[in-house]
Formats: sequence, C-alpha cells, structure tokens
Amino acid sequence: MSDLLTHVLSMYVLSTLAVWQIDWFNRRYVGITMLGAVIPDAAKGLLLTGPEFVVFGIRGSWYALQTIGSAVAFIFAGVLLFQADERPAIVGGLSLGVVTHMFLDLLVIRTDGTAPAYLYPLTWARLPSGDIYLSSDIWPSLIIIGITSIIWYVDRR
Repeated sequence: MSDLLTHVLSMYVLSTLAVWQIDWFNRRYVGITMLGAVIPDAAKGLLLTGPEFVVFGIRGSWYALQTIGSAVAFIFAGVLLFQADERPAIVGGLSLGVVTHMFLDLLVIRTDGTAPAYLYPLTWARLPSGDIYLSSDIWPSLIIIGITSIIWYVDRR
C-alpha cells in the first residue's frame, strides 16, 4: 500500500504546485488529479479474485486495467459525471494523475528488467524499468510524506 500512498501524495504535490502557477487550474481539481493517480491501481482487484475475472460470461484480466487504453476509458467514463464546462480540466487532471502514476511505476524494480505493456493499445512494447525501488518499499512514501508536509504547510500560509 505504500506504493498507492506514494502515487496519491505525489499528485497532491504536483497539483498543488499547478494551482499556484496555472490560473485556470484551481483547488477543486487537486482531488481529481489524486483520483487519476489511483486509476491504474484498479488492477489490484486481482488480490481479491486472482488474475482473471468474469463479467457477463466474458473472461478478462485485471492486468489489462494497467494500460493507457483502459485508463483512457476510465477517464472518458468518469468525465461524464461533470458539467460540460469543467470537462477539459477534469480530463487534464485525471490524465495527469494517470501519466504520473505510470511514470512512477516505470521506476519499480522488475525481475525481468522491463515494465508491463503500459502503452497498449498503442503498442505491445515493454519499456525498460528504472529499477529504483520495490513497490513494497516504504522509503518512497516517507520521502513524499515529507515533501507533502512542506507543500501543505506552505500552501496553508
């Protein structure tokens, strides 16, 4: 779970900095970007059911939810919950969360040295992993908690 915490707090930091610099990006969108950082982790459903699931008799894989294609589907489904004038900012916020999440996941240590095919359906290519940390490591969360605390404190002043 430290991996999920790192993703969410990273988006808090980046979106709060965006609020300070971008006029049209206001504080309401901070939570949206944090939600976007959680979208690729919908694949964690495999912890409950195993690597596959069945819906209406159709078999699917949880791993497919960790791709750009499924993230785009989630974003376009989620954006329909908002008013039309806010949709561009919502799409931007959710997309920023997803892209940041996937970038951080590229840094995870993998046994074969390559990340999953995150870019599907654009390509099946598996990018090299950064091999910087394990997804179960606590130190990335401790670092981002410290940075988040500083940003939160400065933001409240």
